[in-house]
Amino acid sequence: MKILLMNPPRVHSVWCGVPDIFNGRDQHLFPPLGIMCLSSYLKANSDHEVKLMDPNATDTSEAAIEREMCAFGPDVVGITTLTHNIVDVHRMAHLARRVNPDVHVTLGGPHVTEFPTYAARLSGVDSVVTATDPEPTMKELLDTLAARSSLDAVPGLIYKEKDGELRETAKGGFNKNIDELPFPDRTGLDLKHFYTPGMVAGLTTTAVTSRGCPQGCHFCMSSRSFRVRSAENVVDEMEACYKMGIREVQYIDDIFNAPAKRVIAISEEILRRKVKMAWGFKAIVNATTREMLEKAKEAGCVKAHFGVETGTEEGLQSLGKNFIKLEDSRRVFKWCNELGLKSCAYIMIGIPTEKTRDDVMRTVDFVHELNPTYVVYALMSPYPATPLWKQGAAMGLWQEDAWERFLLNPSEEHENLPTVWTEHFNKEELFHLFRDVNREFYFNPSKLLSTLRDIRTFAEFKRIFYGGLGLIRLQFLNPQRSI
Repeated sequence: MKILLMNPPRVHSVWCGVPDIFNGRDQHLFPPLGIMCLSSYLKANSDHEVKLMDPNATDTSEAAIEREMCAFGPDVVGITTLTHNIVDVHRMAHLARRVNPDVHVTLGGPHVTEFPTYAARLSGVDSVVTATDPEPTMKELLDTLAARSSLDAVPGLIYKEKDGELRETAKGGFNKNIDELPFPDRTGLDLKHFYTPGMVAGLTTTAVTSRGCPQGCHFCMSSRSFRVRSAENVVDEMEACYKMGIREVQYIDDIFNAPAKRVIAISEEILRRKVKMAWGFKAIVNATTREMLEKAKEAGCVKAHFGVETGTEEGLQSLGKNFIKLEDSRRVFKWCNELGLKSCAYIMIGIPTEKTRDDVMRTVDFVHELNPTYVVYALMSPYPATPLWKQGAAMGLWQEDAWERFLLNPSEEHENLPTVWTEHFNKEELFHLFRDVNREFYFNPSKLLSTLRDIRTFAEFKRIFYGGLGLIRLQFLNPQRSI
């Protein structure tokens, strides 16, 4: 069987969090790890022919995607699916049908995890992979299709019968030891197209060292089935990346430091093997220790990202992060500054407890107190099916089934979908706040000077330059067309 694994083009995505100028190819472009993991598993455990496609990496048009599909001639097309890109997923499913009416289209990813039956009901879709760990299910799906057998025996699947009825199979497998899974296939796509903001090396990649998240924040849809890879396995992948010419890796786990001793173990393994690679991670402040940061920096870590979220205790409680205190953030960013480790604070604007502009500015003042190297501001976006979404629906801010109706019939016209918290501010007011807080931080003369002074490589200069252009463009955007 020939299978095309696709990351769909990002053309008609529903806005969420930040204006699209910060999501373009000139700002950041992460490799599609989901389909890369599937590819490596299939190549290691089957004879099926696998092709990866990410039109976002090369800005490929829909017509060019169709030509590439025709040239490959897939029997199966698998598409990574996020809730906010469901329109483009739907378009790709129908494009695959135009190329070959008999092709089997299957979907996987976070959207399928949260809304499996809605995804399976989409026209042009034959099945969705619901397994927590999708790799074995995808292999069994291909094997079964090749044998022209019934899909009933494939675990972790919802599929569509010829009459349109949905059939759900037994629950898919759950792999407690994710060390057993192969590393993502970094040979199927040109890695030169991908990069992370603030990168310091010429060739970079992303990686994950865990699956799921143990936190359960009120704004998030992440799976709670949390598992981690061993330090040895993580550094094995780092060495494999180094052999490919990669010199920087950004770990994009929801929580890299669960717990802090795990980061120390990874750092010690890097030092033991003398791997010379720049790296960074995303972490939670209350699980961060100074020893962890010291050891990580010694092992080549150049940046640490933290979900600070807001500058008030009541704000943290409203987001379901009452396990974090403001003092945790103060302590961690103080350590980063003392150690000379670049830091990034993730902050949400427009949360339920921010009723006035002064409330928002309390968080801005807190960010200045922390003095991070970078800050990533986003407008709080109530994702469907999350506790915050249900809270807003109960308050009458939107109809609870607003997303569900859209998901059953995705349309390029989706301006009326609730994407920000509108209890205290309307969309335009929130956009102006977003613009103002970014200007307050990044256009501060001392911040500009320190950013320029700390640049060490051309790759770093290039990424900061494009990030700066995005910030300048933000000041001139029309809010009606930006959120």
